[in-house]
Amino acid sequence: MDYDREKGTLRLCQQKYIHDLLNRFDMLNCAHAATPAVPNEYLTNEGCIDRATPENIPTIRKYQTLVGALLYLSGWSRPDIAAAVSSCSRFLAGPSPAHITAAKRILRYLAGTSDLCICYRRSPATNPYINTLFGYCDADHAGAPDDRLSVTGFMYFMNGGPISWCSKRQPIVALSSTEAEFYAASQAGNAAIVLRRLLEAMGIPQQGPTVVMEDNAACIFMAHRPGELKRAKHIDTRIYRLRELTRDGIILLAKVLTEFQVADIFTKALPTILFERHRSTFLSR
Repeated sequence: MDYDREKGTLRLCQQKYIHDLLNRFDMLNCAHAATPAVPNEYLTNEGCIDRATPENIPTIRKYQTLVGALLYLSGWSRPDIAAAVSSCSRFLAGPSPAHITAAKRILRYLAGTSDLCICYRRSPATNPYINTLFGYCDADHAGAPDDRLSVTGFMYFMNGGPISWCSKRQPIVALSSTEAEFYAASQAGNAAIVLRRLLEAMGIPQQGPTVVMEDNAACIFMAHRPGELKRAKHIDTRIYRLRELTRDGIILLAKVLTEFQVADIFTKALPTILFERHRSTFLSR
């Protein structure tokens, strides 16, 4: 952590932790990767090893140790690897060679980007958006070949940097992209409630609803027009919570173009150019 009082910046970086991690797994001199996962590639159950076989135990334990260390890193200062680590964590019981290669690719990516930091900036008192919470929310519909579960991704920002993020598979199979987005927005809305209560307890109450950027027009339309939900009765009743959040002024879904949807980085492996564009909104050197 580096605090510069003159510039009014606070930087969070775990460069030493990454260096120690690379050293621990003999990856200090590895070739660097541009992204933490192969673009448009999904990990599957194919080739998973038998966890009951004694000779496989060292491999499994080493993989579990690596993924556990990466989960810690992704939760504290490197949200850019959250989706890749989440994908690898699904196969802790018996990883295949492809899963081990995917986990090592994350290390190869970190080797070339170990100096990336989260940076928070002190805004002038005249800035009307000082201490204002806002977020992005997205979903990848039925991307995983094994079970066709969708992935929720969201991130909340305040004072120039991210303060909360998530990359997590949804517990139900969404029948449409709108349903997947609706469920993701509902999960993001629940997270907004927690953050708003926390900020209020810290003496930073939020004025007005928290804006959440969403790229699915149908999701926004149905969230703000309750009557239209009759056309989507197949959507699980748990996600109707989103309608209540918008009605009560807790969150406000706003349209954002897909190419500027930052939360897309938490739902799937993106091409290099798009990945770096989204990453630049919350990490810097």
